[in-house]
Amino acid sequence: MQGVGRKAENMEILAVIPARSGSKSVKDKNIRPIGGKPMLAYSIQHARESEAVSRVIVSTDSPKYAEIAREYGAEVPFLRPAEYATDTALDIDVFLHALTYFRDREGYVPDMVVQLRPTYPIRDPGDIERMVGLLAQNPEADSVRCVAPAKELAYKMWRMDGTGRITPILTDIAEAYNMPRQQLPPIYYQNACIDVVRTRTILESHSMSGKYILGYQMEHNYDIDTEEEFVRADRKLRLMAENK
Repeated sequence: MQGVGRKAENMEILAVIPARSGSKSVKDKNIRPIGGKPMLAYSIQHARESEAVSRVIVSTDSPKYAEIAREYGAEVPFLRPAEYATDTALDIDVFLHALTYFRDREGYVPDMVVQLRPTYPIRDPGDIERMVGLLAQNPEADSVRCVAPAKELAYKMWRMDGTGRITPILTDIAEAYNMPRQQLPPIYYQNACIDVVRTRTILESHSMSGKYILGYQMEHNYDIDTEEEFVRADRKLRLMAENK
């Protein structure tokens, strides 16, 4: 387990792939064929290929999605309740449901949970291992999130109220909006490809991040939320398959 580190080798790591069936932007995008397979299959594959992951489950509200998930090697021990499968459902509710299910029925409580969103069919399983290793090596941290440099500088962004008055979003540097961008610190955005969270942070703090969050820089990002992004990722996957 070269990328994981010694401290993570004896840990139980659960990968959870949340895949509800009600997408409105791209219909059934979580199981739509892309690069020759249902999109959901790729995240299952990434989790199974990662040396860090002990167990892979899919949390879904759909029997059809569950059948596909099992076909590609994931466990689907339950169907997610309808109240946790809406547009407004929060990640924390989905993960509390899954972890409580395992704790109460199996006595199974992993050390960490890896969230792999199915809308990322292109990711490096090695990133999962390195993020798990990073959290294992920093016991004071609650979670690790992948981030990338932001193209737009938040120090030059504003809020506008109903009267038209604007106020800066960031105020830790006085009048940063009047400074050259070269003099300002870099800003990162989270790309949501992989999240690694300690189980206790979810169960005890009811949080998907906690207060001490480490960043893991990841430049590539193939999240799919539009038809254009779907076409771009499909082309990339087919090229990758041809070059193997």
